[in-house]
Amino acid sequence: MIIDINAYLGHYPFRQMQARSASQLLELMDRSAIDRALVSSLHSVFYRDAQRGNEELFAETQPHSDRLICVATVNPSYVGWQTDLEHAVQHWGMKAVTLVPSHHGYSLSDELAGMVVESIVQHDLPLVLTQRFEDRRQRHHWDMAEDLELKHLLDLARSHPDLRVVLSNWSGLDGQKLRDAGLRGRCLIDFARLHVLLNKDVFKLIDTLGVEAIAFGSHMPFDYVAPSLIKLSNLESLSPAEYEDIAWRNAAKFLKLM
Repeated sequence: MIIDINAYLGHYPFRQMQARSASQLLELMDRSAIDRALVSSLHSVFYRDAQRGNEELFAETQPHSDRLICVATVNPSYVGWQTDLEHAVQHWGMKAVTLVPSHHGYSLSDELAGMVVESIVQHDLPLVLTQRFEDRRQRHHWDMAEDLELKHLLDLARSHPDLRVVLSNWSGLDGQKLRDAGLRGRCLIDFARLHVLLNKDVFKLIDTLGVEAIAFGSHMPFDYVAPSLIKLSNLESLSPAEYEDIAWRNAAKFLKLM
């Protein structure tokens, strides 16, 4: 089994996505032997009202809830975000919450972020933080969103000691700094942008944070799935149990799917 913790649905304004709908994403997953995926709405990133994107995401994925796991996007700079979050969790049963501060006009170090993070913690849900959607060298000139910074992540973790975080599409992570910030046992990191063989990023993170901190992620449909599948196959030097942990079990436990 494989659970992908880094996937999206919807249109992206700066580039055509080959898999935009639930049916298209499921076809891609089937071709790649991916059983389930944690899915966020791209429309929620760019709509003025992020909740409308969440609404679309829920409606489209509901017939496939056995495979597609919804993430609610919350914009704390938009009036009524508290009600939106409550509805997404209580009525739609979304399993995680994501913030996109660079796109919604605030910073992880802002008071707004602190307020919404505290609410996420109270709902006992993980926060999904995607460092970036696209490589800066490939971006449209209107796409000016900054990559999330490790410093702000560490400060957030220290300020909210009960916060659990899914780190999606990150590179340049320092396992010791994450551990010092109290994130061992509180973070789940996908390896979409991490090296398994070249710099051995994944093995270094396992050394400091434990194998339970790593999970499969592809960043589909932005990126091809094959490189992540190859990375997973290169982890076969681990024990069979640890391999299964990374392929799906860590994600299932972190998201409380089991």
